Amino acid sequence: MSHYTYNPSYPHSMKEEFLPCSQQPPLASVPMDGRGNFSNQSGRPVKLCKANLIRQIIRYSYWLGEDASGVHFLVPYHSGPVLMVEADMIAPVIKQIVADYGNRDVSDQSIRDALDIIRRDQAHHVGVGNGRTWLGENNERYIILDGVVMMFPVGKEYMIQPNQYYNYWQPTNCRPFQKLNHGAASQDIKAIDKFVQLPKDRELLIYSYILLCLMPERQQLALEITGEPKSGMARLQRIIKHLVDPVTKETAIREIPTTVKEVNRLAWRHHVLSLESVASPLSPVVQRRLFELLSHTQLEWKAIGCHEITTSLSVSRPCIISSLEPVIHQDELSELTLSLEMPSPSRDQPRIEYPKTTRSVSITDSNQAVIFDAVLTLLGEVHTKIDHVSIDRSVPVCWGDFCRIGMVVSSVLHGSPDAFWSQYVAYRSERLAEITEEEPIAQAILEYLKINDITEIAEKPVGVWLATLDPYRPTWALDHQWPREPRGLGAAFKRAAQLLDAQGITCYSTGKRGSKRHWVIGPRSVPCGIALSNRLASSIVNKEVNEFAGLM
Repeated sequence: MSHYTYNPSYPHSMKEEFLPCSQQPPLASVPMDGRGNFSNQSGRPVKLCKANLIRQIIRYSYWLGEDASGVHFLVPYHSGPVLMVEADMIAPVIKQIVADYGNRDVSDQSIRDALDIIRRDQAHHVGVGNGRTWLGENNERYIILDGVVMMFPVGKEYMIQPNQYYNYWQPTNCRPFQKLNHGAASQDIKAIDKFVQLPKDRELLIYSYILLCLMPERQQLALEITGEPKSGMARLQRIIKHLVDPVTKETAIREIPTTVKEVNRLAWRHHVLSLESVASPLSPVVQRRLFELLSHTQLEWKAIGCHEITTSLSVSRPCIISSLEPVIHQDELSELTLSLEMPSPSRDQPRIEYPKTTRSVSITDSNQAVIFDAVLTLLGEVHTKIDHVSIDRSVPVCWGDFCRIGMVVSSVLHGSPDAFWSQYVAYRSERLAEITEEEPIAQAILEYLKINDITEIAEKPVGVWLATLDPYRPTWALDHQWPREPRGLGAAFKRAAQLLDAQGITCYSTGKRGSKRHWVIGPRSVPCGIALSNRLASSIVNKEVNEFAGLM
């Protein structure tokens, strides 16, 4: 069905008389002749300025809506996505509409003028879905498949087509999802490994991340993929991007943003940001903005030549980053990053069941369809069960949604959540060890406790701690990385506290006593103590198991 068909059920009053160009003209009272020109009752062409002409044509296809946040949209009379009332976003669409009606070519400025007039019209309240999927008022989940709104009902893992039409907004760069084929199987998601060798014992983490990207109301994570140039990291990145956010342009973003404005521009064009082959660490301001976009935050738009915000939308935007070495170092973003290293093609052998030659085959639309159908099947399972899943162990608060999704995915694919927890705990321990190696104060504390076989907490002034830890300073730590004064050590303790806590080490301040601030540092009481072995990663896993008994 055409998106540009006039529907007489326009919500505004149509009882207007035709007005001069300086005023807002009506819609239905001005007919068009066979050549696409507006004419009056005598059949003579009516002269309209370009802005009002464009407005007339737009109103044949759309009515003006406003959501609960005050964002204005052009809502089609029939099926199709709504348009943001921003000329810089929708100018190509408006030009096509005008060309279809009257074979006319209009400028961007005329479109801006027309939209300025439309904004002054009376807007009617409208609910607009935002995201690749979104939740309704009763927590039913909606998704667009081949231009058709489909719905996962509450408590149901299958999709139906709702009787009511639902409005939705998507960036103009988005490509629609394909239809779901009948007979899809959840196990088919494993077909990804036919085209790229996944990191060993991390496939459930990758599957869970794919599902998380399709649930934008949940806490999102960043995915950092590192590896050698021919390790397949770019291919894995593109597979995930195609599955969760297919687009018409910029599947892989190689012009890495350096400012918040550039990040925001990308966020207006993509539901999932995919930065490929990042050569150097991202700037602090970019990392901070990427962190903010992982939770629902305001994405603001300023029209060209305008210094004021003209549109603001609440969004979440996960990001996928590939690079030779880790490029995320900002503490907050790092804590919300799933960082995976691809197998090295020079050292690791391909798995026997998938010969290396098959991984060089290009992923066709049919291959992608099979995997996507499996993703949708798993999405139905996760949508139905995630709110009934409880976590029986300690995980970072912001990782709770990811872990619940992983438990459901593991239960569907392997019969229980044990496989997910095995991969998650192993990943978490390796990640903590990597971060510790980059934090000299945290590493010095661990060395101090291990070498001296410390089993109880101790409280000391921060200056005494500085002298105590100095002999355990890592040899690689540069002068600027090691604090010289008590105040600097206190700041380092604050940065390391969360990292140490995850490894069973207490580190907190008890405040000032006189002029000196005291800190408490030492192992938490656990049944087996905290005799850290030289194999740090294995030790961390053992402590987590001892502390949080009862794996599922």
